[in-house]
Amino acid sequence: MTIPKTVDDLTPAWLSDALGRKVVDPNIEMIGVGVGLVGSLCRVSFDGETIVAKLAAATEENRFVPAMLNFYGREFGFYTQLSERTPIKHPKCFYAAHDPETQDTVLLLEDAAAYGECRDQIAGCTLESARPALATVARLHAHYWEDASLAELDFLPKLCDEPYPSAVPFAYDMAWPVIQELYADLVDARLKEFGDRYSAQIAPIFDRLCDGPLTLSHGDWRVDNLFFTRENDVLAVDWQIIDRSVGPRDIAYLITQSVNIDDPAGYRVAFDEYVADLAALGVDVDPSWAWEQYRVGALLGFVYPVVAGGGLGVDDPRGLELCGRMLQRCISAIDALDAFELTV
Repeated sequence: MTIPKTVDDLTPAWLSDALGRKVVDPNIEMIGVGVGLVGSLCRVSFDGETIVAKLAAATEENRFVPAMLNFYGREFGFYTQLSERTPIKHPKCFYAAHDPETQDTVLLLEDAAAYGECRDQIAGCTLESARPALATVARLHAHYWEDASLAELDFLPKLCDEPYPSAVPFAYDMAWPVIQELYADLVDARLKEFGDRYSAQIAPIFDRLCDGPLTLSHGDWRVDNLFFTRENDVLAVDWQIIDRSVGPRDIAYLITQSVNIDDPAGYRVAFDEYVADLAALGVDVDPSWAWEQYRVGALLGFVYPVVAGGGLGVDDPRGLELCGRMLQRCISAIDALDAFELTV
């Protein structure tokens, strides 16, 4: 079967072949606009049923970064090789296809909206309401903790593998001057000094976050990608940037990108809850090692709003607001964790 390049290619005939049953007069609604997608996402409704179709970006320009970093290949690999043995909730996949040469990709997925609420990352959430997300990612990490079979999957790199150590500093260096103009009210002398020397730390940060027991990291564990269910659990979507790295990296990402913490003690509370969850699941983790990895993970968190914000224009007000809130949360976390002077 051909792989659709755009949503217009999701014809009744193609959907019927992919799903193995007749689809008549589907209604297609674009979703996910303005939330950082590197592809096309739509909701397809037919015969009283709704699924989600996820396609690669329509233009070569928008495919460049996800192709270079194999985003499409990783998510295809997750749904075809890891999905069935991953213990946390994620959408069922009804059909998947990926062409590594053209990067054409399609996933037909269960509609996650049926499971619960997806929160707005701009508003963020409290530490208390983030508790299910901490517990769920601990279950993911515990299941794959030091799982040697992950290294056999050619689509699943370590975080420190190329091209990350070369590509990310380059992207950061292009974006940092833009960020200083866009968010001048946030960039005081201390942050400017930190930001000016940050690029040289990126590759060492990647190395540190691969130093120790590795697990399957989701890599994008933020509230825009989590549906909070009625069972006080979360269902995770967007498995495009999974990798092998240390577990505390994912919780640092959640905390620095999505959680509003007013009391600095909350950063330690989140960490302690995660370590306790791992212990309850049979993972004996060195708290001192995990704490340092958590701090280094917070440092890594700084790169995301910078690189994302550096590519935004004034015609993307939601993106600008989102990156600004992410940047504020990162600054607060790095300060509270005494990581501004942390060297790796």
